[in-house]
Amino acid sequence: MSKTKVFIAGVLATTAAYVAYKALPKDKQDELSAKAHKTGELLRDKAYDAAYNVADLAADMTEKAKEKTAALKTDSQEKYADQIDAATEKIKDLTDQAAPYVDKAKDFVSPYIEKTQDALTDLRDKFASEDIELTQDDVDLEEALADLADDESVKKDKSTSVADKTTSETTTKPEA
Repeated sequence: MSKTKVFIAGVLATTAAYVAYKALPKDKQDELSAKAHKTGELLRDKAYDAAYNVADLAADMTEKAKEKTAALKTDSQEKYADQIDAATEKIKDLTDQAAPYVDKAKDFVSPYIEKTQDALTDLRDKFASEDIELTQDDVDLEEALADLADDESVKKDKSTSVADKTTSETTTKPEA
């Protein structure tokens, strides 16, 4: 059935029930009204009882879940405490071992950072005298560091190739 037909059937059934109710004698109407009120109160009371029972059940289930979670947490902490402590100790050891390398890296990079800052200062001074404003956003520090690294690698390659040539010339020349 379509929704319209169901709606019309409901309206007709309600109208028929109302007409039948009004056709009853007054004492029967009062008796029927009293039964309807009594049944309504009974249904309302049962609905309240059911709602309270569901709320109590939900509270009990929540409490049991919290207790179970706490028990599982305690069990897992007891069971894996040694492994957690070992992992924590291992991480501390690795951190301690890495500290000198971090310090060396900082020491290695410091001169390049100073050179880059000096170069930036020189550029600012040069452009300031020419009425050109240079802001920090205009200079890409990563590119400057990459350029310095490239310069250093070229210097190392040249010095290595010169040393290699010298070594190869002395080792490849036949003795007379």
